Amino acid sequence: MVFPSFAAYAAAFGKHYNSGEEFSAREAIYNAKIADFESHNARYEAGDETWFKAVNVFTDWTDEEFVSNMLHFDASAESEVPMFEAPALDVELDSQVADKQWSVSPVKNQGSCGSCWAFGAVAGMEGSARKDLGRNDILSEQQVMDCTSGTGACNGGRADSAYPKLYGSALYTQSSYPYTARGGSCHSGTDSGLRISGFTRTFPKSGTDSQLTSALDGNPLVVAVYASSWSSYGGGVYSGDTTCSLNHQVYATGYDGSSIKVKNSWGTGWGESGYIRLARTNSGCGTSGILSDGGFYPTMGTSSVEV
Repeated sequence: MVFPSFAAYAAAFGKHYNSGEEFSAREAIYNAKIADFESHNARYEAGDETWFKAVNVFTDWTDEEFVSNMLHFDASAESEVPMFEAPALDVELDSQVADKQWSVSPVKNQGSCGSCWAFGAVAGMEGSARKDLGRNDILSEQQVMDCTSGTGACNGGRADSAYPKLYGSALYTQSSYPYTARGGSCHSGTDSGLRISGFTRTFPKSGTDSQLTSALDGNPLVVAVYASSWSSYGGGVYSGDTTCSLNHQVYATGYDGSSIKVKNSWGTGWGESGYIRLARTNSGCGTSGILSDGGFYPTMGTSSVEV
């Protein structure tokens, strides 16, 4: 894989720097990462790595900037949720199992705002509306941020604490209540006609791989992960750490014999058109901690008045 020069990268990604000094600093970060990419990808080509690295909008950021700007899942903000533990399947991780991939709404982009929790919440609402109601509505993350988080917005939250604050309320379309990548005041938009009536956890905390895949047979799931090492993911089956720390909310949309497929909120230019595949394992808390926090989905209905 041939990587672009820094100047070509900056032009391709529309990067603008305030001074020659900043340009030089970003160029140094970029070049150091490219050296790492080349080493890592050589191992991938040799069959010693299961995933490869690629340039994206984050390649001129430091690791600290990436974590600070993008990863703001707040594990402490959980509310009480209905609990149903799906039975574990007796499935060996290396056996051949059927694929399960749900049709979900398009990948979105949270920008430089730690609003992953709102994007996870809306991915769950859109996915459940598509699965259960045959609806393809695109809903507003900004509404979730403005109307459920107080001053949180870009600074942390979690979907399962946001959902109860929206029960029975009008859910607005994204086009009428657009994303601004910052907090704002709660206001109205165009009512989609969709409503949240509840949400259910079908994959338990500290669960197993087989429990996760069993739960995914029934629904795509909002889950939490540790994504500090995801910034340069380009494709393949990611097999990074199995930490139990969590800092990002995403949407698990299916699985195959070797991986769990996850929809992210960093745009389609990241990863596999906005998705990442996490290696299936029962080690630790699962790849990127996906087995640690459990998984859930909202129950969606419609208002009594047709919109």
